[in-house]
Amino acid sequence: MDVSEEIVKRVGLGDEEAFSELFQTTWKHAVRTCWLILRNKHDAEETAQEAFLKLYVHRAELREVSTFWAWFYRILTNTALDRIRKRKPHSDVDNVPIVDPTSGIQRAEHRMQISQAMGKLSYDERVAVVLVLFNDLTEKEAAKAAGWRLGKLKYRLNRARRILARDLQQDSIGVTKESKGGIQRV
Repeated sequence: MDVSEEIVKRVGLGDEEAFSELFQTTWKHAVRTCWLILRNKHDAEETAQEAFLKLYVHRAELREVSTFWAWFYRILTNTALDRIRKRKPHSDVDNVPIVDPTSGIQRAEHRMQISQAMGKLSYDERVAVVLVLFNDLTEKEAAKAAGWRLGKLKYRLNRARRILARDLQQDSIGVTKESKGGIQRV
């Protein structure tokens, strides 16, 4: 996802037009990230809206494009966590499929397997998987975005990979079966 340094600087200076442009170019990506974590379309859209509102309120803190994504992912993940904390205990989000509503339904069976496996992950493990495997952040960038130490991210990511590998019993989303050296991303 490319966001120009000029737009980030203009947003930081309070330029409304630049914020609108930033919103339009990153909206789908923000909703997708929230959706992968929350597994609910309505919650994902509301969470993304809240995150953009927080970004707008704190836009003066934006300085560099290099830190924008880590900062924004942290806002997204923290807002998603707040949403989970506010959920009613009887909500059953684990039965909601992880099929992206904006894409065609290709390999639906495979996606359903991934959805079921993702449902077995804790919130923190899902965040680690979404940031590293779905959004292609480095482990260091993902740790910063989640507000964790690198070791904590690696622990959660490796635990999630083991769960996914066990449940999927095949190569999928960059996970292979466990070997002597541990689970490897392909």
